[in-house]
Amino acid sequence: MPVGIVRSRILALALLAAFAPRANAGEKEMSVAETQIRQRVEDYAKAIRARDLDGVMSLYAANIVSFDVNPPLRYAGADNKRRAWQAFFATYTGAITYDVRELDVTTDGELAVAHSLNHVKGTLANGHVAELWVRWTACLRRIDGVWRVVHDHASVPADLAHGRAVVNLAP
Repeated sequence: MPVGIVRSRILALALLAAFAPRANAGEKEMSVAETQIRQRVEDYAKAIRARDLDGVMSLYAANIVSFDVNPPLRYAGADNKRRAWQAFFATYTGAITYDVRELDVTTDGELAVAHSLNHVKGTLANGHVAELWVRWTACLRRIDGVWRVVHDHASVPADLAHGRAVVNLAP
């Protein structure tokens, strides 16, 4: 083999070796971040099922901006988000089912986006059993080493022709 080709191959292998550990470290960091976020979301779902308001709120940043299913158009700040969750818990009597399905997490450094379909079921104060699927998207930031939601959006599909929410869909 000519010397030039050998040198080129050696240089290419050296470059690959030099950069491969960085790529693997980045992938490993993303995998760790994704695992941490998945655990945070699972803890959040458990807290909802347990009606643990402080546990639910531990997912959110102090400056959370939330577009939720119920009015108003947005909640700004953890105090307003807390009041929304208090109202949610007051709406139900007894057990609340809350399951997170099809959770997808994408991370990049200190930021992440997660989305899922969440199943909610429980008996309302009026005795009606309510069951629906909610679309949830969350933007997270690592704050002091902890992944916290800085923005979330929960919604249900809408029948625009009739001006109503469509809550009887399932994945």
